[in-house]
Amino acid sequence: MRLKPAGWILLGWLGLVGTAGMAAEPSRFRADLTPPRLLPGQREFAFTLYGCPDNVAQLKEVVAVMRERGLGNGFDPGPAAVAASRPLLEYLATVGWPVVCYPPDGGRMQVKGSTSVLSTADEEALRVMDQAGVFTAIQLGEWGYHFHRLTSDNGWWKAVLGADYDAQIADFYRPPENRGYDPLPTTRRECYDQLREYFLWHRQTKGGRLISVTGHSHYEAYAAEWGASVVGLEVGENIGFTQSKFAFARGAARQWNLPWSVQVSPWFGNAVTTRGPLNTNGPTATGLDAGHSLSLYRRLWRHAWFAGTAMVTPENSSAIFFEESRAPWTLTSHGEAAAKVFQFMRDHDRGTPYTPLVVVLDHLAGYAAYHERTWGVLPRTPGDQEIFDLFERQLYFHPTRLPVPGNPRNPEAGYLHPTPQGELCDVMLTTAPGSTLRRYPVILLAGDIEFSKFWLHELATALRGGSRLLLHPRHVERLGSDALAKLKAAGTVEVLELWTNPDTKRPAAISAERLRKLAEELLPVGVTGDPVQYQINRNAAGWVIELINNDGVVKEGRSAAVVYPSVVARVKLTPRFAWKQAREWETKQKFASGAALDLEIPPGESRFVEFVVNPGTADSPSP
Repeated sequence: MRLKPAGWILLGWLGLVGTAGMAAEPSRFRADLTPPRLLPGQREFAFTLYGCPDNVAQLKEVVAVMRERGLGNGFDPGPAAVAASRPLLEYLATVGWPVVCYPPDGGRMQVKGSTSVLSTADEEALRVMDQAGVFTAIQLGEWGYHFHRLTSDNGWWKAVLGADYDAQIADFYRPPENRGYDPLPTTRRECYDQLREYFLWHRQTKGGRLISVTGHSHYEAYAAEWGASVVGLEVGENIGFTQSKFAFARGAARQWNLPWSVQVSPWFGNAVTTRGPLNTNGPTATGLDAGHSLSLYRRLWRHAWFAGTAMVTPENSSAIFFEESRAPWTLTSHGEAAAKVFQFMRDHDRGTPYTPLVVVLDHLAGYAAYHERTWGVLPRTPGDQEIFDLFERQLYFHPTRLPVPGNPRNPEAGYLHPTPQGELCDVMLTTAPGSTLRRYPVILLAGDIEFSKFWLHELATALRGGSRLLLHPRHVERLGSDALAKLKAAGTVEVLELWTNPDTKRPAAISAERLRKLAEELLPVGVTGDPVQYQINRNAAGWVIELINNDGVVKEGRSAAVVYPSVVARVKLTPRFAWKQAREWETKQKFASGAALDLEIPPGESRFVEFVVNPGTADSPSP
């Protein structure tokens, strides 16, 4: 399939200027959002295999199988970033697929001051890929979790340091109450400075090649600011807050003009998905029915693609997708599903995520939902709690879920939630320039904000560009009357009414009713009916909406998934624009032009409805 060059969706299409044959739409759907950025040197989205053989002959076999069966087009991780990998890298340079390398002395990759350092010979091996114009990076995995949690875990240090433990532990161990810091910080700036120093050491010792992978933290904006080549996420595993992490990563990628990626981990409690039958005899359950459900994997792979990632990595896939790691490389049910998902991605134009709302936090906000403390260590202020409630209790949470017969325990249900207003927003910090913020119709400030002269100038720039600013009364008090008057002179400023969330009993950043009205005003498709997760993108043909039924599949880590066929989500879609035809990508169902359409989504499945505004472009493949 011949793909169009990256960036073929022209800037300005969401403003609908100069788009031949496209019907005019209300200005309320205006946004000049940047299309998803691909990995440097790549012309299509990357779906990678996790792990690769350590000899060239077998690596050639795997690449041939991946090509023949459409199983992916990259490796994450591929070979280690060491000189000994040079023969593998020389071959992969001819393949042209992106490769994320495991760091030198990889077990110590998260340890500042360790032996995980790129040598001159290692760097020379990696430059084979550079010379071929093929993207290569080195993973820094779960660095936020290491910094805050593992620095005080003696068991982890014994495993990492091995024979060096007694001689070196005093240099690395931090008391649990320090949460990784030394000395213990008392201000946000001190937290920021220590984490920045930690990250920059890793970036420098890996030759500036870092792909950041955060899991139990929300430090995506800082990874982008501090020089990561890709803003990466780990989801699945035992990691919460999936949807807000997507909003943080996409916002950071747009603010810093970077690609972003998602790695879906198969660990779930004391279980992990592997090939073979379910085995619960040991402390860690294994097998295809261990870990997460195939349903959740498919939902996460496709949602990450649709949300704008440059790369999706099914973790541990080399040990899951094949019955055996040798010829004839027979695919498991998970491998067959992955090949179908990748083909689905290649067959459809995902377009650009339409997020008309940008939530802006202070540069030093240090949002850390998992740790329940700001920067992982400082007690939350009321403003910090307001941020948490906005993301995890309003935007990416629904109090109602579809009932499953018998109401069984379902720990997997917490990974993805129905969204009352859809995946409506990106998240940025007060380092974002006005030229970036003005691309969003609405800017919502949340939490404690410091209004420097620079930041006020950038806000005014965004307001003059047509954005609307929503302020909490606390922000107005902080601003002062003169600064507020200058912002109002630049454009539309709305001071929100104080509202206490009846569910949390706490003051909120914005009321549920105001959020509902924003979605009604800004989103081109209304969604009513059963609670579902949804996101809207703009592509060359028109608008596409992803609808996910996250209920009806019950899964615990050490037992097989149970599907309840009756748990069907029934929704009504009401387009707020003129459309000529519509089709659902999964079932191929077609809909005649009309005011609304009804759709049923089976348990644990996704549906994608494309509304065609510009006929003749509906079959364009996705970049």
